[in-house]
Amino acid sequence: MSRNKRGKEYVDPQVQGALWRRLVVHWLAYTGIALLLVVGLEWMSDPFQSISEVVTRAWWTYSPMLLVLACLIPLFVYDSIRLSHRFAGPVFRLRQVIHSLASGSNPERIEFRDNDFWKEIAADMNQVIDRLGNAPTKNEEPGT
Repeated sequence: MSRNKRGKEYVDPQVQGALWRRLVVHWLAYTGIALLLVVGLEWMSDPFQSISEVVTRAWWTYSPMLLVLACLIPLFVYDSIRLSHRFAGPVFRLRQVIHSLASGSNPERIEFRDNDFWKEIAADMNQVIDRLGNAPTKNEEPGT
């Protein structure tokens, strides 16, 4: 039995790319709303000051929070790619096996890594591979 070791984290750009793009959009929305809230709260503390004073005071008060948020987004994206690798990698491998079966080849049994999702699907696919590997060909009689 061959063990499939994926050498890279980013195996399915369509799925994993959609996930990290969505994460960045959510992060930007959260940060934008948080900034509006901060400026609004600063303005509500003294509604008669100019908007430039409100923004300046909010910036000096809350810029460390913005810096922390800016430092966290790369970690969030990296972690989401690593997590998505646990399900995108197995699906990528299953697609390879299905293409191999469709082309008439007899692929090797598959085994997912310990932390991968959908190990049950790998077991089911291995049963299909075993059954097709033991099936008689067109030239053979069944039971011979």
